[in-house]
Amino acid sequence: MMQLELNDQEQEMLTEVLRSFLSEMRTEISHTDSKAYRERLKDQDLLIRQILSRVARA
Repeated sequence: MMQLELNDQEQEMLTEVLRSFLSEMRTEISHTDSKAYRERLKDQDLLIRQILSRVARA
């Protein structure tokens, strides 16, 4: 397990970056033709959402 300490500004920036990435990820998921790639992106999307949730709770 890794622990990361962030100040308020860093936490806000990380949250913003993750939200932006999720937005781009949704666009990529909707535009991909490959079912396997789409499923991989959906798995990554879920993982990023979980990370974002943990960052937001901190």
